[in-house]
Amino acid sequence: MNIKHLLNKGYFPKELPPSFFTELFGNDFSNISALADSTKNASLTALQNSVNTMTGLSRPEKTEKKVRLKQIFKNRLNYSDCSQFNIPKSGIARKIIKIPNPIHQGKLSQAIVDNYTEIAKLFNDSNLSTTKPQIETEIEQNKRSVKHNDFSFFKESGIINSFKYAVQLKTDIAKFYPSIYTHSVPWVTFGGKDKYKRNRALSNTDPLKVNNIYGNDIDDRLMWCQNQQTMGIPIGPDTSFIIAEVIACHIDKHLEKKLKSKKIDFLGYRYYDDYALYFNSELDAQIGLSELKKILNDFELKINDEKTEISRTQSELEKPWALDIKSFYFRPSENDQKDDIWNFFSIAFRHAQENPKDSVLKLALNKFNFVRIEEENWDYFESLLFRLGLIETSSLNKIAKLLITYEKLVSKKRLKEFCFEIIKRNYENQHDFELTWSLWILNEFKIQPTKDIYEMVFKSKSVTGIIVGLDLFQQNNRIKNFDFTSVTEMINTDNLNNKEWLLAYETVYKDWIPTLSKSIIQDHFFFNILESRNIYFYNNSRKLEPLKVERSYLKKIETKLKQITTYISKNKFSNTELKSELIELSENLNLTDLTQTTDRKEIQKKLSDSDSKIKELIDKIEAVKLELKKFDKKKPYFVVGKRLEELSELTSKEIEAEAKQNKGLLFDPTYE
Repeated sequence: MNIKHLLNKGYFPKELPPSFFTELFGNDFSNISALADSTKNASLTALQNSVNTMTGLSRPEKTEKKVRLKQIFKNRLNYSDCSQFNIPKSGIARKIIKIPNPIHQGKLSQAIVDNYTEIAKLFNDSNLSTTKPQIETEIEQNKRSVKHNDFSFFKESGIINSFKYAVQLKTDIAKFYPSIYTHSVPWVTFGGKDKYKRNRALSNTDPLKVNNIYGNDIDDRLMWCQNQQTMGIPIGPDTSFIIAEVIACHIDKHLEKKLKSKKIDFLGYRYYDDYALYFNSELDAQIGLSELKKILNDFELKINDEKTEISRTQSELEKPWALDIKSFYFRPSENDQKDDIWNFFSIAFRHAQENPKDSVLKLALNKFNFVRIEEENWDYFESLLFRLGLIETSSLNKIAKLLITYEKLVSKKRLKEFCFEIIKRNYENQHDFELTWSLWILNEFKIQPTKDIYEMVFKSKSVTGIIVGLDLFQQNNRIKNFDFTSVTEMINTDNLNNKEWLLAYETVYKDWIPTLSKSIIQDHFFFNILESRNIYFYNNSRKLEPLKVERSYLKKIETKLKQITTYISKNKFSNTELKSELIELSENLNLTDLTQTTDRKEIQKKLSDSDSKIKELIDKIEAVKLELKKFDKKKPYFVVGKRLEELSELTSKEIEAEAKQNKGLLFDPTYE
């Protein structure tokens, strides 16, 4: 792991639009850090000396002023607060994502990188974790700095390996990230709480005392990111994921050790803060839960009682609503697709109403990562898509992806009405996710808000929403006079260390409000360095990558089958048995009788059965060709053999597409 990669791909939360980025900061961080270290003392001295030129102050007043300036200077370098980005969860709940200040996120990231070799060893403490961080090597738009096994691995591992256990315990850690005690980081990195406290109790002159504990450094830098708070770590950056996983692996180790000492046979898996533990009896499961509670309590963490359940392992493996959505098949015909769109959304809306605590509609939208909407059906689909977005606002980023994919088909009139409605419903409650994404969509489609909409956005106090709104306002040529007071009151030098840091820096750096002075940045030692290095964190030229949705191959399969059956009927085959098998294949793979089905399983079974038969026939044709001597008799087998190879390629592609869809839909949307 290197600092550039961690800051480029693991700093800003993945829930933000792509225009928010950190690559400029990450690429230049080493130079920024070195410049800050080398000029810090000189800058402080110059700041204090500036007091000497101030008139009207007595000598004691100048001395007091210097002391105050020195403290302000040090405070700005010693701690800051995170910008916040709240996102909707199921029901009315919301989650607070945090964007740490670059001063301290850079230092925290450096501490993680410097000690990552030792940190990575701690992941081996757990035999339960399915989310052990792995350094990401791919560079696609949606990739982070670290990755882990996906939810399907967690889910499938439990299903495949728990067959001999009668009882399942499902539970999770309540408010895991917000409840982590930062001082627990040195405990787990040093080998445990008791060992750490024994070492701390030793005299500094004791030769057995270890003074340089890297966990202490990480602890300090976590507190710097959060205004010296020791409770909780920021949700969003990959540094927090790494730290949380170290702690969770340590908890896993204690749980395994405790249950082993009690001679309890069990199997377990953990995905982030969720546990799936399997036991031979309900009593063993109760003991397992009790021990986990004790261990968590030692780390000032708690079990989420609402999500804790002990049940027989024969209970449902998948929720009925998820099965309905996953198994729904969109027929390739344009006319059929229109009916299927209506039926699919009807199913999704019904299940969403019946299961308000589940992210039904988000999973439903994932279906369209694999289903290509035909142009003739777009208006119909778009209307239902906007209806879904107003119900499930947490899906706005997915909706944005679909709109970008079908950009030329989008109705700007309906899109404008949709985004305006989202803003009107969410600005008073400062719903960052909804405001930011709706404005970003307007920006992408070059749709100007009205003056009333701008006023709502700027009064919302949403840092990220206002940034996109200000950028959009620069393109406005209709609104001549506008009062930016609600924004400017959030922007000053002190706020470069507070929750408004991102808004304050970007607004002044981009000169979005000309009445604001550049001195707001220049008076802050660290952000002045960023400006001098041309670092910024928002760029509206960065776009979402469109989905790559291919059409179904079923039509081509049907066409290829007709070519084969037509050729067979018009030509003589010396091997009548093989001819019969070819005719039988055509009858079995004929898709005409499936034109009315919307059950993917039927299609999948027919394709997989036929695919193996096609490969078998290709081998038989090759054998016949070797037996025949004359070319005239070989010719029909050459032709049919070639077309069977083409058919095999088409069926393989369709099966592969189905497999991708299965994997793409095999997850619990809670963990997206």
